[in-house]
Formats: sequence, structure tokens, C-alpha cells
Amino acid sequence: MEASKWIPVANIEDDSKIWAGTRVRLFDAGLMVKDKETDYYDYLVSYIYANDDYLQLTNLSKGEAGNIICVIQKDKPSQYALGKTLKDMMGIENAYVLME
Repeated sequence: MEASKWIPVANIEDDSKIWAGTRVRLFDAGLMVKDKETDYYDYLVSYIYANDDYLQLTNLSKGEAGNIICVIQKDKPSQYALGKTLKDMMGIENAYVLME
């Protein structure tokens, strides 16, 4: 994990803008791996077809790809969600966000 890019979800501001295309990594996923550095799932924040109120977090990891972990409400009328919403839905432990 590149420490300079991945930010703990706990450290993002409540009013941070979470756009579609943002990646979220959830560590300590319970995978049967020897190296705990690889015990994670990656998620992509994306739009939901025919639903303009929420964004979804879709799993990108092998074997789980396509599974939705949660949805986060957009800060209407904007097309993004807020950091507070992401914290509420994903939790702050073991969760990191790639802010680009």
C-alpha cells in the first residue's frame, strides 16, 4: 500500500467530496492469506443505474468482484457524497480511501 496516497477514512474531513471513481480499501477482510498486507478488498464508488440519489461501493477484488458492500447518499443536488456519509456506511476502522 502506498502510504502517501491512501488516507485512513477516519482522517478525511466530513465535508470531503467523494466522487464516483474514488477507490476505497477495506483491510482485515478475513481472507486466508499469510501476509496481512494483502488481506483487503478494494471497492469503487460508482453511479447506480436509474438511481440519482445514491452512489454504490462495488467490490473490485478477485472472487468478489461486482458485490456491493453499501450505498452512500449523494449530497443533492451535487453528484458526490460527503466524507461523513462514507464514514457512517463503511466505518472508520481498517478503511482507507484513495483521494486523487
